[in-house]
Amino acid sequence: MPYPGGGWFVVDTTGTIPLLHGRREVRVASNEGPLLHRRRLGVELRRLRGDRTLDEVAESTLISTSKLSRLENGQGVPQARDIRDLVAYYDLGAPESDRLRRWASAGRSQAWWRSYSRNLPANLDTYLDYESGASVIRTYSPAVVPPLLQTARYATALLQGLPPAKSEEEVQRLVAIRQRRKALLVESEAAPRLMVTIDEAVLRRPLGSVEDVREQLQHLHDMSLQKNISLNVVCFDVGAHAGLLGSFTVLQYADDIDRDIVAVESHTGDRFLELQSDVLDYLRIFDAITHKARDHDESRALISQIRSTFDSPQGSR
Repeated sequence: MPYPGGGWFVVDTTGTIPLLHGRREVRVASNEGPLLHRRRLGVELRRLRGDRTLDEVAESTLISTSKLSRLENGQGVPQARDIRDLVAYYDLGAPESDRLRRWASAGRSQAWWRSYSRNLPANLDTYLDYESGASVIRTYSPAVVPPLLQTARYATALLQGLPPAKSEEEVQRLVAIRQRRKALLVESEAAPRLMVTIDEAVLRRPLGSVEDVREQLQHLHDMSLQKNISLNVVCFDVGAHAGLLGSFTVLQYADDIDRDIVAVESHTGDRFLELQSDVLDYLRIFDAITHKARDHDESRALISQIRSTFDSPQGSR
């Protein structure tokens, strides 16, 4: 995300500062969903069209204007024949045509999470696609452990308690997807930078058995030691702060062609914000919340302290 004064946003507990490089380090993701590739294809097709109208391109390629519009908006499933005709029409050289064909081929692929369930809520399907290619993930949660840091037993207890009611099989599938996301986006060598800020309430809310809570808190402690993860806790004594309005995640991408996205959680699913002004607003909000939080070492110590209360007879009740 460009910084208004040049460079890129880097947010940490010391503040928001511009990283004075032309672009961020590129992370190549091998498990990206098809939506990101369709969006990249669409951006490039719109650039290639330039001042031409859709009608002009449609007349020359015999591709309908509605299909061209969908392709340029990243909404249509790109067909090999259409890409062939567009490559010929725009008279592209080998590097550009190969790039378009790669994006089109990836845009026709099936996302890995579809093998777990073909009936995911539409917003979740879209979110997983956006998440799969992010190079930096910033997430704030005031109520529960963010999905990428959940243990299987914690996730099971949470999903069983959230509406709408789910069958045991549905819960197991959703938990399996979360565990695969963890493996790809948190624990792998190609994992993105994960910056997490949570409220103290997240640590003190018991979900599942006492053993489940202890396991989850220990997992948070262990994950906070990974080099690609930062974890900060906003304590109760902070009082009012910018995060009280709810959870959100900012997804940022290494390649200039990808637009950064904010996902704002609600009971009806995630709402996605793509305007640069909205993304900048939420980066500032995340920064403001994190400034109120304890630093990494203090947060880790607090997690251990709260975990110890669940080892006591009082914590076992």
